[in-house]
Amino acid sequence: MAADPNAIAEIEAALEWLRFTHPISTHFGAEVRRTDLSGKRLAGWMHLLPDTILTLMPFVEAGVSVRVGGCNPDSTDPRVVEYLANHGVEMFDGRREPRTLYDETLRRFATGPLDAICDMGGELIEAATLAGTPIAGALEATTTGLHRIRPLTLAFPVFDWNGIALKDAIHNRFHVGEETWPAFGSITGLSLFGCRVLVVGFGPVGRGVAERARALGAVVTVAERDPVRQLEALHFGCRTLPLAEALAEATVIVTATGRDGVLGEAELNLCRDGAVLFNVGHSNREIDVDWLDRHERRTMKAHIERYTIGGRSLFLLNRGSLINIAFTGNLAGSASFDPFSGVMIRGLLWLLTAGAAGIPPGLHAYPPELEREVATAALAVRARA
Repeated sequence: MAADPNAIAEIEAALEWLRFTHPISTHFGAEVRRTDLSGKRLAGWMHLLPDTILTLMPFVEAGVSVRVGGCNPDSTDPRVVEYLANHGVEMFDGRREPRTLYDETLRRFATGPLDAICDMGGELIEAATLAGTPIAGALEATTTGLHRIRPLTLAFPVFDWNGIALKDAIHNRFHVGEETWPAFGSITGLSLFGCRVLVVGFGPVGRGVAERARALGAVVTVAERDPVRQLEALHFGCRTLPLAEALAEATVIVTATGRDGVLGEAELNLCRDGAVLFNVGHSNREIDVDWLDRHERRTMKAHIERYTIGGRSLFLLNRGSLINIAFTGNLAGSASFDPFSGVMIRGLLWLLTAGAAGIPPGLHAYPPELEREVATAALAVRARA
């Protein structure tokens, strides 16, 4: 890939600010750089954001051979792809390529020999499992990925960091909600005051999104199958309704389940005229975009498409991909993700230095001692602030 001098210069300038706003990632990155990892091989399938540079470059500089693909084209920053490619990382950004090439590259990246995998969505872990690739261990970051890999007979240990307290109780609940509604406002120009918002799914992500929407003046309804979570939603001051009833009245609809096909043809036909739909789960198919695309479509502006369905208009944001990390051209990254980049960096260093030796194949919790290391580093940063 030929270097674009302007793009590289822009990234280099932004990296200094990223290091300042991401002290935990920088701390663990320095630890990686002090380690000789020559000859190790790492594959990733992840969001290609400015923060990704801080996660991967320490391993490149420590001698690791790195290949990484974009798990979601709608979050891919092309300047990040350019930067990493020109620093020796084998890249696949997936923004313009057909699905057949996406699948072919995924299989190729999952083929050994490999020492570690860093996955968001479970696709690379699934491909490596089907290929029979021997791997020391893998990290998985998302609910969607866990749904994908749980049915598999894994031939190597996979460490779930979606379920650790740092991710589940803090990032999923607080940080996703914190980032979602500013992104919504920036894209649409709409206020939530008095708006009827439906949140589909009341796990940690849905909980945080609903909680922040209420604080911004929305009337929030939750559609959730689990009766315990329904009761929890009531304690958060939200209404609860069956999905069909809730869809008919909502003006803004948010999916937050981590599962494909939550809003399919039947559900989308229940939405009121003018409803705005978007997703904050990892999967970009929680809303059936393929079905929507069979109808008249008009791009209203960046990240907003209007579909005309039976005389009604539905507005889809960011093609059904995560709205909180929609590509906007901003190179600042997200400082709230700093501890979680730290979780990835520390976990990958542990895998690449035989930390998982002797651990049997299968799905395991991310090592608690590593989580405590990251939390301790985060507290030290707060103490210096």
